[in-house]
Amino acid sequence: MKIPKKKHLSYLAGAGLISMTLGVGPASAIDVRSWDKNINDLNKRFIVLSNLNNEAVLDKESQVVWERTPDNTSTTWFGARNTCVRKEVGGKAGWRLPSIQELASLIDSTQNDPAIKSGHPFLNVNSDPYWSGTKGAAISGASDNAWSMNPGTSGAATFSTSGAITLSVTSEANSTWCVRSPLASQSE
Repeated sequence: MKIPKKKHLSYLAGAGLISMTLGVGPASAIDVRSWDKNINDLNKRFIVLSNLNNEAVLDKESQVVWERTPDNTSTTWFGARNTCVRKEVGGKAGWRLPSIQELASLIDSTQNDPAIKSGHPFLNVNSDPYWSGTKGAAISGASDNAWSMNPGTSGAATFSTSGAITLSVTSEANSTWCVRSPLASQSE
């Protein structure tokens, strides 16, 4: 009897990396994401990546890499998407706009200007809205909308048209904060 060789596969499924070992016996899968963890110690949550010239920050809670210094030039949603696609940070390409959930994970409603977690390692975060890659429903007669985060606004982070998370018409001008992750698709 010939015993089959084991094969190890890793692939992206949904929002996480799935690792499987196939061979004799049942396949086992391990989700390596940490969505269910709140990492309150910012020194453990955020790691400035020296191998990317200290220009990027790994967020161990959301499992994305943020550019350390966002682009505070105001641009449309399409311009922001283009900025991220063409961006190179620390010698790495493959950047995208973050999802609204990724942006919202930075909000701390007890902070002001910017309303993001105190002690964060980011540089030059302004108080103007940042685009997300997440498209929204039609509002006020405008059919092309996307969610944005305004870190200058304190208060509860809710998915409403007021407060820190807002729905903006894509032709409006907001700032751009790009991320990089194993799942390299652009949200729409």
